[in-house]
Amino acid sequence: MRSYRVKEIWKTLQGEGFFAGRPAVFVRFVGCNLWSGRDEDRARDARRTGADCPRWCDTDFRKEGSRAYTADELVAAMQEVGGPIQFCVLTGGEPLLQLDAALMRALKAAGYFVAIETNGTISLREACTDPETGQVVAPDWIVCSPKLPEDRLALEYFDELKLVVPDYRPEQYARFARRARPHRVGGRRIPLLWLQPEDGPRLAEAQRCAVELALAHPDWRVSVQTHKILGVP
Repeated sequence: MRSYRVKEIWKTLQGEGFFAGRPAVFVRFVGCNLWSGRDEDRARDARRTGADCPRWCDTDFRKEGSRAYTADELVAAMQEVGGPIQFCVLTGGEPLLQLDAALMRALKAAGYFVAIETNGTISLREACTDPETGQVVAPDWIVCSPKLPEDRLALEYFDELKLVVPDYRPEQYARFARRARPHRVGGRRIPLLWLQPEDGPRLAEAQRCAVELALAHPDWRVSVQTHKILGVP
């Protein structure tokens, strides 16, 4: 039986993007295809993958301290942590390294609205195709935060696109941004395109850059990490 390696499960508020402020159960999957998660590999993996994120990522998605769950066990653990919360966010690392149709079906059967946060390097068809039916059992909501050039991205579509600035710029992802699923307000298509200032020692510079880029590219918005302002995990 397939198992899924999970670093942590916790409940909090979604702090970013369209669902900012909404209570959520977060599931952090082990593993990433751009960085090993070890400090000593940062420079090596940045050179190997061509991504900048190994140089500054502060997320612990390593196998140490993680646990393996079956799909049913993971759903039960999420229900124990989240109680009545029916909105879940699958993150990593890179969740599409492990997410598949079987887990998606288990989550949907339990009533979850499933959102994922992905770097865009893995296609939904590759990850979430049901081997018996050939159907893609996709998440309900997809947030893509790319770390590679757009010609190296495999994700077929997304709902939100988030660029971490100052390293990534709207003009670098103009073609990829067209893969956004349409969302409309008042009959007009509203793209959910975000500029996320990089946290850490470059925060002030990143905030200035995000504001300048938004003013220069009016379809893009500045993303504020409200969970950090509120002091929640």
